[in-house]
Amino acid sequence: MDVDEKSHKKEAGRKKRRRSNKEEQVVEDQESKPGKRKKTVTDPASEVDSKELTSPNKEIEDDDEAGVSTEESPAKGPKKPSKRQIKKEKLERKIAEQKESSKLEAAQKAITYVSKWKHAKSDWKFEKLRQIWLMDHLLDDNLVPDSIFPIALEYFEGCKGMARQQLVKKMMEVIKKVEEQLASNEDETEVTATSEYSRARQILQALPTET
Repeated sequence: MDVDEKSHKKEAGRKKRRRSNKEEQVVEDQESKPGKRKKTVTDPASEVDSKELTSPNKEIEDDDEAGVSTEESPAKGPKKPSKRQIKKEKLERKIAEQKESSKLEAAQKAITYVSKWKHAKSDWKFEKLRQIWLMDHLLDDNLVPDSIFPIALEYFEGCKGMARQQLVKKMMEVIKKVEEQLASNEDETEVTATSEYSRARQILQALPTET
């Protein structure tokens, strides 16, 4: 074999090796690129098993969280009154108590007044305010009890002038109201049995007639 032929074969061998190396390099480059990687094929059955194992736990956790949030959420109670409202209510109670105390005190003074007129006239003296109070409360059996009413009735038997006119007007209004109730077919026994009606009739009968 001559020199030219040997040189030609060597050159052909070198070209073949270079071509082989290039092909290997191209394959390596393709495998190293992220976009060119082949997707891993997974078994569908294994995916189903995985979901079945994880899903129930998540649902239980969700239920637990929902239960905890329901139990821990505080129930809304009644709204507490403000300090201003408490202060206002306290003041109203105090005023009501003072009025009641004042009313009872006035009642006691009026009872003492009319009792002295009956049993101790030497110690009694006329007081217009006590007389006016009695005129305004004669029909109230809580303030003028039944034990005192006959004495008060006797006291007003001799009243004249403006006091008599006021008493007559007040008692007539009570009786007229009862008559209107009777006209509306209400129970006669129940209406006429009231303490106010009975006392009003007794006062009218006890008052002196005008001359």
